[in-house]
Amino acid sequence: MTIRNSVLLVFALLISTDQTSAQYAGAVPAPENLSAGFQSISEDDSKAFLSTLVSEEFSGRGTGQEGYLKAAKWFAERLAENGFEPAGTDGSWFQNVPFVRISVQQEAPTVTFAGTTLVEGKQTGMSRYFGVFEQELPVTIARVGAERPPITDGQFSGQLLVVQGPGGFRGDDEWIQKAKPACVLFVVPAERLRSESVNRLEEAPLELPSATISIEGASKLAETCGANAGFFSEGSSYENVLVQSSRHVAVHLKIDRESVDVPNVVGWYPGSDESCRHEHVGIGAHLDHLGSQLGDVFPGADDNGSGSTAILQIAKAIHLNPVKPRRSVLLMAFCAEERGLLGSKYYAENPLRPLSDMVCMLNIDMIGRNEETDTEPASENENTIHLVGSKQISEALHNMVMDANSHVNFVFEYDEERVYTRSDHASFAAKGVPITFLFGGFNPHYHKTTDTLEGINFAKICNAARLNYLTLMLAAEHGHFEKNKPAEEEKPAGE
Repeated sequence: MTIRNSVLLVFALLISTDQTSAQYAGAVPAPENLSAGFQSISEDDSKAFLSTLVSEEFSGRGTGQEGYLKAAKWFAERLAENGFEPAGTDGSWFQNVPFVRISVQQEAPTVTFAGTTLVEGKQTGMSRYFGVFEQELPVTIARVGAERPPITDGQFSGQLLVVQGPGGFRGDDEWIQKAKPACVLFVVPAERLRSESVNRLEEAPLELPSATISIEGASKLAETCGANAGFFSEGSSYENVLVQSSRHVAVHLKIDRESVDVPNVVGWYPGSDESCRHEHVGIGAHLDHLGSQLGDVFPGADDNGSGSTAILQIAKAIHLNPVKPRRSVLLMAFCAEERGLLGSKYYAENPLRPLSDMVCMLNIDMIGRNEETDTEPASENENTIHLVGSKQISEALHNMVMDANSHVNFVFEYDEERVYTRSDHASFAAKGVPITFLFGGFNPHYHKTTDTLEGINFAKICNAARLNYLTLMLAAEHGHFEKNKPAEEEKPAGE
């Protein structure tokens, strides 16, 4: 073999290796007519997009926070670069979702005893109450089980109630409403404290002055009131224990409320076939995360910077591929998934294109880390991913995903159907739209400040993007899917 031929062979092998670098062993080449778009999805782009999404400028992309608004604008600019058209209201990229923002003021809720501040700053957060409350009150501390202890009407009237129970409490809890305390501090794990939150307008604010308090902060109060320092603890038995104290503490709450609009980002890529261009494939991921809370930033690299990165790569692949999707593509980056799928629910209730024209909805959430549990190390999940809900509405869509996967070769796991209602596809499934949900599984960084770029599996992001790119293009060619028959229709006659 000549030197020249050897060089050419090495060069060809390098090209081949680069083209399949993110695919798993055993994958077959992508269809020739989709290969250019498929191969455009790269780990370098994944790193670039995700690095921006977790940057200090976006501050964890909290719904209603400035960082999210900056991220939404940046995301729309990326869609415009890749041939998408604005599909929001009034010719914009955005569908604004109305919210109420409740936020703790800078001085934060405080509890003071005998001139000494016992509880402040990161030991307290907000509930659904807003307003100003300043009073000196006697304290009742309570640890309440599933079976609430009997109380008389107004038993805690004029008192500060500091209460912990299994699963937490809501301010409109009947037991608390009957007790009629002057103020309530709900004891929660520190990671559940929030300095800011957004809710949909129809959610009524609490009338009862209230805030949340960490176990650490509540323990200081318990000691001051003469109880054991371990009265409040993580995973306690929650037997009913009430301790009333004659000691008074000064409670200071100052929590603001304002109306805000937060956008879903919505882009449209017109289909190549005018006869069916009105029909569309929906693809989405939530752009939001927990944002900045109590001075800490939650970057949300996996949740869901990874999914947002994947759909941006799919947008680029669609634009670069010479063969365009026959039907149109509606790409959606949702707000407020972390608040209960509120952005996608709003879209499903107020669709910008008829849902009857949506062929299917492909959702991606948390596909940047390997699943990791106490019994399953991350190293065992390099090439696994959960395919959730794909059989629920249309087996035909599920089979299409399986065909597309031959070009990626994920090992699918199906043991996470319990999360079927926990991401944005559920808003569309509730309307009868066939869906798929790619989910990487839970890991120790879930909803922690440690969900950073460190440990992200960029090959997995690429493969998830490639799989859904192929599924999208195949679905855009296929059109509406046959839906599963209800079980009663499948029974033989006479049964």
